Amino acid sequence: MHIDILRRLRDALRRKRSEKWRNRSWYLLHDNAPTHRSVLVKNFSAKDNVTTLQHIPRILMNWLQVSFIRSLH
Repeated sequence: MHIDILRRLRDALRRKRSEKWRNRSWYLLHDNAPTHRSVLVKNFSAKDNVTTLQHIPRILMNWLQVSFIRSLH
């Protein structure tokens, strides 16, 4: 199912933002969910040269948020 969504996204990007597709000036951001890290998704991304940006681990994100909020006081 996730692959179908990625295919629709890829096809829409090719149609609607063809310059970004040609220049490879777009990125896919995901949250490291198991479905996003599956072999099928990795193979799909590699085949289409998709650059993925991964979220930092939640524990580190929480620490950064707390540190930032404390720095405001």
